[in-house]
Amino acid sequence: QLLADNNTRLWVYSPATLTCSDPAAMIGYCDQAQGSNRTFYQHYRAVGGHNGHFDFPDGPNHDWGSWSGQLGAMSGELVATIK
Repeated sequence: QLLADNNTRLWVYSPATLTCSDPAAMIGYCDQAQGSNRTFYQHYRAVGGHNGHFDFPDGPNHDWGSWSGQLGAMSGELVATIK
């Protein structure tokens, strides 16, 4: 609720897969990330949140290989916002 009320900018990237190439990077919970992220998204929208980027693509694993592109895109948006 506070994130929506404060209009906090969010960036959520969560591949639709239940697997990851490095389970230790996900603290052993690769299979739970997709469900908890979608639940968070639904709740955020239900309480009026609208300042978020949510991406739930098919295909890639939950790992740095797929996250790195998102970090690059997010950093560009962050720099543009701060300027």
